[in-house]
Amino acid sequence: MTVEAITLRSFTDLSDVRETLIGLYADVRAELLHLPNYKLTTFAERLDRHGAEPGWESTIAYEHGKAVGYAYANTIEPGNRWWTRLTSPPPNVYTAGPAVAIKEIGVVQKWRGQGVAQRIHDDLLESRTEPYATLCVNGAAGGGKVQELYERWGYMTIGRQEPLSPDAPQLTCMGRSVPQRFLKP
Repeated sequence: MTVEAITLRSFTDLSDVRETLIGLYADVRAELLHLPNYKLTTFAERLDRHGAEPGWESTIAYEHGKAVGYAYANTIEPGNRWWTRLTSPPPNVYTAGPAVAIKEIGVVQKWRGQGVAQRIHDDLLESRTEPYATLCVNGAAGGGKVQELYERWGYMTIGRQEPLSPDAPQLTCMGRSVPQRFLKP
C-alpha cells in the first residue's frame, strides 16, 4: 500500500458526489457519529449548505476506484459568517478579499499517516485563485495531532471560532497563504 496507488479527482457540482462524500464522512468519523455535532444528518445539512455556496469544490482520493479520502472548500468574502463568528478579528490580510475556506478534510483509517490528506489538500488548492486559505480545527482532535499536522502544512492560528450550536466544540481558525505554485492566473 503506497500513496502512489491513490488517484485524485476534483468536482465542482455537489450533486455529482454528495452520496460519496456522505459515505466517506460516515467512515472517516465513525467513532464520533454518536456526538450531536458529528451526526450524519448534521453533516449532510452542512454539506448541502456548503455545496450551494460560491466556489464550492471537492477533491476525492480513490484507491482502485474506491473513495478513501476527501476535502471540500468554498470561497468566502470579507464579512462572511466564517469571519464574523471569530471571537476576535483575524489579521486583515485574510479578510481584505476572497479567501478559500477548507470546510472538511478526512481520510479513512487505512490511509491515515501516509500523506494522503496533504495530497488531497494540495490538489484542492491547486485549482483555487484566492491568495489565502483558512480552515478550522477542533484543537482536541486526535489529541492535538490534527492541529499540529496543519501547522506542519504552514497554517497558523488566526483566531477562535464560536460554535453555532451548544453541542459543537470551539474551533481554532487557522490560515496560510496559498503558494504561488498553486495560484492560477
